[in-house]
Amino acid sequence: MSNESAPHPTTPESLTTDSSRLDFVSTHFIGPRSRRQFSLFLFGATCVGLSIFSTRRALVRRYISTVPNFYQQSNAPPREAINLRKEAAEALKIATINVLSFAAMMTGGTLWAFDVSGMAELRERIRMMKKQREVKGGTNMERDQAVEREFEDFLGPSLRKGSKREAQATEKSGKR
Repeated sequence: MSNESAPHPTTPESLTTDSSRLDFVSTHFIGPRSRRQFSLFLFGATCVGLSIFSTRRALVRRYISTVPNFYQQSNAPPREAINLRKEAAEALKIATINVLSFAAMMTGGTLWAFDVSGMAELRERIRMMKKQREVKGGTNMERDQAVEREFEDFLGPSLRKGSKREAQATEKSGKR
């Protein structure tokens, strides 16, 4: 019968109201620092939306320009000449806008996820990580040199063959 008097796990009485947990949530997820970081992500997402809109508009405009009029003869040339340089420049512009807006969104999301608010803080975190690695295992210089030697042993014969071919090709071109 004691189970009947205990609150159900999903009722509000059973939920913990630990003030430290609520403080963490209120300062970490909805605090001014988090809102500023999340605004960078939202700026990037807005840019992605606008770039998708402009891309779709350009594609529709290009498609409409290729569709002939209803009474136009099928063997008639297109209404306006196609300028390939202009098309290539527009494609490059649209692709650049798409990539930059996606990069802004990903950068903002990454900074928000890792709780980084600026370049100075990012530099400080990287310095701390480097110091921790040096304390734990020293430098990785010996391991890197061993990997380089192993790589050279593995690809050495192929690289030597390629350099011999290049030397022979330069000798032949020099004799002509």
